[in-house]
Amino acid sequence: MNEFQQFFEQLKKYLDLQRQNVSVTTAEGMSKVLSAVVVALLFIMIGSVMLLLLSFAAAYWLGDMMENNALGFLILFLLVTVVLIVVWLNRKKWISEPMDTLTNDVMGVSGVDKAQVKSEAAKSQKELTESFNAAIAPLPKAKNKIETISQLISRGTMIFEGIMFGIRMTRGLRKAFRK
Repeated sequence: MNEFQQFFEQLKKYLDLQRQNVSVTTAEGMSKVLSAVVVALLFIMIGSVMLLLLSFAAAYWLGDMMENNALGFLILFLLVTVVLIVVWLNRKKWISEPMDTLTNDVMGVSGVDKAQVKSEAAKSQKELTESFNAAIAPLPKAKNKIETISQLISRGTMIFEGIMFGIRMTRGLRKAFRK
């Protein structure tokens, strides 16, 4: 009976840690996706401006071969290129980190040590597996009739507790779905 109680306590702890782990993992994934989308949109917008300016510069340069009207457009093109490089070099600080903060706040995991949650979830899973194996392990061979009777009573009690737990779970699920 003790092994089953310990198993169910560990199962509850494991499920709670898995919920936290899913939240942390989801927040990390959303952060990476959102920052990638923002970087892609920035590159598309800045790249479009660069192409537009380059096109104007080439057109003026070809049209005014000697007037040098294109020089101004080329300077603007170089300026936009420098801006793109600066944004690219600072993308983690300017884009990724704010997105991490935003998604952590949205997912409710700000201030949570992600590595610790993952470590605790893995530890809980290991403990749950060990507890489950101990709960269903066959009893050692009885040395005499008293031990045999004790094991039968213990096994019967465990079976009864398992059935009662199943009944309580079924009732709880029925109540939850009736509402």
